[in-house]
Amino acid sequence: MPLSTIQKGAVGQFAFLVTTLVTGKGQVEVYTPAIDNEGRDAEIRRHLKRSLAVGIQIKVSFYTTMDTRTAKYFTLRFSLLEDRVQNDPRLWYFFAYFDMRELRFHGPLFLIPAHVFHKMGRTGKQGRRIVFTLLANLAPDSHDRWSPYRVAPKDLGKRLLEIIDEAPLGVSGHVSKLPSDAVLLGRAKRPTTSALGVRPARHGRKYDLIRDAVLERASLSAWYKGHLRVFSPFLLGTKAGDPHVLGYQFDGTSEKPLAPDGSPDNWRCLRVAELTKVKVLPGVWYAVRKGKGYQHCIDQADVSAYRLRARKRHVQRAA
Repeated sequence: MPLSTIQKGAVGQFAFLVTTLVTGKGQVEVYTPAIDNEGRDAEIRRHLKRSLAVGIQIKVSFYTTMDTRTAKYFTLRFSLLEDRVQNDPRLWYFFAYFDMRELRFHGPLFLIPAHVFHKMGRTGKQGRRIVFTLLANLAPDSHDRWSPYRVAPKDLGKRLLEIIDEAPLGVSGHVSKLPSDAVLLGRAKRPTTSALGVRPARHGRKYDLIRDAVLERASLSAWYKGHLRVFSPFLLGTKAGDPHVLGYQFDGTSEKPLAPDGSPDNWRCLRVAELTKVKVLPGVWYAVRKGKGYQHCIDQADVSAYRLRARKRHVQRAA
């Protein structure tokens, strides 16, 4: 007898809880109400930290569609009442494919901010209900619209901790109490130097976040001059003393339309002070070829994503 919809939902939620606890290495507390009455299947926070929780809506598929020789796809389609669509900055969607044969999530997983998914995933309206669809490529080298939100199963806990730390405080500074029917699960950066071996001047937490992303070759999403930029940061430093980052933008929007993948026109020179809502996308990196010539974005480099032997090479253009 096949699993019912309720049973599949329970499997997905418990698999999420187990994977979160194991990969969170004791730093994540996660609880789930007995009844999902606020569009949240789970809420997470740092262990023993007095802070607002981040809500997670869990959506799990038990089969793949459109299998090909090189890739698998999985589809999730659901609808919400129009007045139940929440664009809360502290609400995220978790999407995953659960492999029934191996009894585990098949990577990659996807963590997407609710307001982003409600915009990108909306596919129609049926009466008072809004229809949403996610069709994701599971191939490790895919670059579809959902690629910036991919997370390897082993990195789920780490990514959730980053989401917790970067989440806005919200309209209230009061910590919400746990629901009476909640089930609580849990238990009671190293400093780096620049490529030249000298610790840079302190520029704040946002700069440090970008710096770590460059060193770890992790992509970033951020708002810049009214546009959501999704880019791989290659070089961080200062221009006339002002912090800048040189990155290759491969998704999102820009003041001018993005050129085809691999085009040198997609290099962006971004002023760190103007970047907002910066989020790290671990496991996502756009390894574009470096061109010849000199970049004019940064005159004092702090860290580079290039290998040491290649750091003297320069990208062709910073738009």
